[in-house]
Amino acid sequence: MDSKDFTYRAEALLLKVTLAVLRLPGLDRASAIGGWLGRTFGPKLGITRRARRRIARVMPELGEAEIERIVTAMWDNLGRMAFEYAHLEKFTRPEERHRIEVVGAETLRANARAGHGGMMLSGHFGNFELLPVAMRLEGLEGGTIYRPANNPYVDKWTVDMRLANTGAMQLPKGRRGARDLLRLIHENKFVAMLYDQKMSDGIEVKLFGLPAMTTAAPAGLAMRTGAPLIPACIERLHGANFRVTVYEPIEVHRDAEPAGEIIRVTQALNDFLEARIREKPENWFWLHNRWGD
Repeated sequence: MDSKDFTYRAEALLLKVTLAVLRLPGLDRASAIGGWLGRTFGPKLGITRRARRRIARVMPELGEAEIERIVTAMWDNLGRMAFEYAHLEKFTRPEERHRIEVVGAETLRANARAGHGGMMLSGHFGNFELLPVAMRLEGLEGGTIYRPANNPYVDKWTVDMRLANTGAMQLPKGRRGARDLLRLIHENKFVAMLYDQKMSDGIEVKLFGLPAMTTAAPAGLAMRTGAPLIPACIERLHGANFRVTVYEPIEVHRDAEPAGEIIRVTQALNDFLEARIREKPENWFWLHNRWGD
């Protein structure tokens, strides 16, 4: 065993032990503890300056006090999410069904009844790990696109845990997951994807009026397969309780000139993101290097 492999194994063991400890207080108490830690210490971290700078840049109408409120609430949410991760399976239990309200689920069910699947598209809102859980609660089969962990032991454990608790096939970003993604779409199943991170190999469209490199994969897939693009947003209501709002699909004109239509659809997806962020800015993950700043 070389030193790198030993480090990977040690990291995986530490993760498992940490999550085992976080299961002890129960879901609600763990969420509350994580929220307290997040809002108490997060705003003091140097990385938070990036969030403050980005908020002030894209929403210059906000005052310093409001920016600080957003930052503190963002960290509260992140702390809660980290501690809720140890309790992911509880969100799928019938007796805990009240924790995730799904608004607009009829849009999903209508697609399923018509023999269509689609892509559920969202950003890093609320507890974004719960998007495939919401799919499972609504009886929808499919998969979710994820970014593989650098540590192979952590990656395998995470994939197995998510698959066991959500029933969604785990599709790694890039070519590794592309074949399974296309298969699920052709089988009229649903695929969940978070598309709000900077993609250096994406296309440049606007977000808050600023250039933002954005993945063109959803628009390109819709042009190629006709898969509906269904935007969704996860909102933390209180404690470990959430609302997933499903919106009407974004229309894609498959007979249009491909390059121009992909740009138009990708811009429409970013417009959706911006609208949701403006509605509740503390619900979004402002620490992403979204604009290359």
